[in-house]
Amino acid sequence: MKLQNTSEIIEVPVLIVGGGPSGLTASLLLSRYGIRNLLINKYRWTANSPRAHITNQRTMEVFRDAGVESQVVAAASPHELMANNVWATSFSGQEFGRLLTWGNAIERKSDYELASPSAMCNIPQHLMEPILANEALRAGS
Repeated sequence: MKLQNTSEIIEVPVLIVGGGPSGLTASLLLSRYGIRNLLINKYRWTANSPRAHITNQRTMEVFRDAGVESQVVAAASPHELMANNVWATSFSGQEFGRLLTWGNAIERKSDYELASPSAMCNIPQHLMEPILANEALRAGS
């Protein structure tokens, strides 16, 4: 892939378009495996608002392979705080439903624990992206 501006041509084996969690993870993993890459993004830096926040077990396994699982877990909300889905008319309004989720119900807890060595976590995208970006830069991206 060649990128061209008025002064130079940049050649890289892999061009990654988009600096969200997927693009940043791809850049980090490619760099860790010694594959040069260039990530381009529409914006100048990472997300500035919470956006997505639930990170599933398989993604956490990928983060483990990339060497960032412990950093992600440290920045995430404690797992026990992601136990409930609540339906209400507003944050302070009448509650009309509550469900234990994300493996916190006693009858499902072991299903989640046996499914993966990694636990899912609740980390807003604006906290996760800087971890991935900084590690990708350290790895040579």
